[in-house]
Amino acid sequence: MVRVKSRCWKCGEVVLALEDILLVEHGDGSGTFYSFICTTCENPQAYPADSRFIDFMSMNGTEPIVLSPPIEYKEAGEGEPISWDDLLDFHLILNQDAESDSYSDENKKSGGHQAA
Repeated sequence: MVRVKSRCWKCGEVVLALEDILLVEHGDGSGTFYSFICTTCENPQAYPADSRFIDFMSMNGTEPIVLSPPIEYKEAGEGEPISWDDLLDFHLILNQDAESDSYSDENKKSGGHQAA
């Protein structure tokens, strides 16, 4: 059985089986990382994987999982970023919609008649 040494930010050096390591490639080009759960403290760990580590894992039968970003991620770069004023306006619109829905529901319950 092949073992790999890595580091836990809390416990220090740990020894892992290949099955304990998850190799993740980010589809947006931000790199490949490996993650594992520390066998001592059970805290999740994630570290960048260099090309040698990726090759080593591939030679031993572990291929990276490719995470593709959602389509909205690519659209995010278009247009101006929203401002605080935009956010507040959006909040007011949502509140107005909620109030009109509440009024509409009350109006339906009363048969369209307002109580005097």
